Parts: sequence; C-alpha cells; structure tokens
Amino acid sequence: MQPPSRRSLLSTAAWAPLLPLLAPLPAPSASPPTAIASPPSSIKARLDSQNPSFLTKPRTSGLQAPAEAKYPDWLVGEWSVEQTFAGYEMPLKDVIPRDALMAEGDVPGFKKLSIASLPNVGKEGVRFTMRWARDAEGYVREDRAANLNSAIRGGLGYDAIEYIEYKADRGNPGLLGSNAGNPNRVKLVFAPGLTKNADRIELFVNARETEAPREDLFYTTEALKQVTFSPQRSINGEYCHFISYRRVSPTQVDVVMITAAYSEPLQLERFFQRVGGNQPLILFSHAQRMRKKEG
Repeated sequence: MQPPSRRSLLSTAAWAPLLPLLAPLPAPSASPPTAIASPPSSIKARLDSQNPSFLTKPRTSGLQAPAEAKYPDWLVGEWSVEQTFAGYEMPLKDVIPRDALMAEGDVPGFKKLSIASLPNVGKEGVRFTMRWARDAEGYVREDRAANLNSAIRGGLGYDAIEYIEYKADRGNPGLLGSNAGNPNRVKLVFAPGLTKNADRIELFVNARETEAPREDLFYTTEALKQVTFSPQRSINGEYCHFISYRRVSPTQVDVVMITAAYSEPLQLERFFQRVGGNQPLILFSHAQRMRKKEG
C-alpha cells in the first residue's frame, strides 16, 4: 500500500490555486449526482466554463478505435519542460466525504505511478524533455515512448524503465491481435527492484479529442484505462487528461494539464455505486512551461 505520506501531502497541498480554474460544483444531494447540463462539445468551452461537472469521462467511439492525435506544426522539436503542481479539487466532496476519498489508496494519483505520465503527483520542481516530430505522412505526432520515459524519470528522479512498447508488440509482432502500429496501447516495463508499486503498466486509450480554436492554441483530451501490475496485485484505474497548449513565442509553449480521476467499477466499487463512473472524483492541475531546445 502507498505510504500515508502521499495522501497526507495531498491533504495539505494547495487547494485554492485550482479554484479560479475550476469553480466548485453546487452542493449535491445524498443521492448520486445528476448533470445540470450536458457538457459542451468543445474542449475549450468545457475548460473555460470552470465547471468540474463538464469534465466527465469522454465517451468512447464505439467499435471505432480513437484516431491518433495530430499536433500543430509549432510543437515540432524537442522541448525542456518545467512542471509545477497547481492544486486539486474534489468536486463530489458532499457526496463522498473528503476523508473517505483520501483513505482510498487506489484512486489514481494517490500512489506513485498510478498515473503513468504524472508518476509523483504533487511533486514540485519536476523537469524533463518532450518531443514531437513529423511522421512519414507529414503529420506532427507526439513521441509517446520517449515522452513517457522522460516524464517518469523526471517525476521519480531516476531511471526506472527497462523498456516501453508503443506501436510495437515483442510477443506478437505481426500476427492477429498484434498491437504493432496501434497508437492506443502502451506497455511500460520497469527494471526489477526499482519501483515499489509497479512492475509493469498497460495503458489503453479509450477516447481522444483534439481542437485548435486559434493558430496559437491547441487542446487535447485523452481518456485512459491504466492497469498497474505489481508482485502483490493488479490495479485498474481510469482517468482523463484535459490539456491546453498555448504558443507564447516560437521557443515557448505554456501548458495546463487537468487530470480527472474516475471511479473504476471493479477497483472503486463503493464509489462507483454512489456516483457512477463518469463524474470526476478528484481533479489535479499541473502547469508546464516548455522551452524549445536549440538545434
């Protein structure tokens, strides 16, 4: 189980900084909450509304796999990233008391590596690199494997990854059911003995959206299921990143990442029965300043 210090850290972490970004929900009744209004289809409108109830889990596209994200040209290159923790909010605290939520160690974000790209939620002074490049068709894509590896190194403070499989499948490279070429599956394997909570992580992208309302502004959402394997057990978690990229200059991009953690029906059954699986249990906010590397 995750040491109590992690949840204690969140208990004392900044709550107020998130409030200007996300206005609190109206106090719900003791029964499961119902949406006051349907969330806007626009990612920007959802975030600009400052209403956490609009940060519901994005719907899957049925049998159709989510399309790989295409990023703007101005993200091409390698970037130095400085990440800060901006706060958190519990939108359903009147239905699920704060103490009850904090006592549940399997909520994504409460344990190290329970959110793969944010391996140490609440840690300050995190630095890493990120990279985007053009693919064979000329579209700008995130270098997913390199960026995850770098973010985990920055969050943990040391190299822990043995290898990452993205658009690859070592065990089934080209046969039926292979994940080769699949942008919606990632496997992260950790070097033995270097992480307490994870030997292996499997990421499944269930939904993805992109939006470019202006030339200097770009939004993405990505709803993920994360299965974390350790010697003791496996843990299922569901969360979504709502990310805005704002081009400040050719060499600087400011990023805001809101991460919403949801009730997973098997892992967090008692919360799922109270509020369902679409409303966020907790929201984490991180700010990133990206500066382009020379060359």
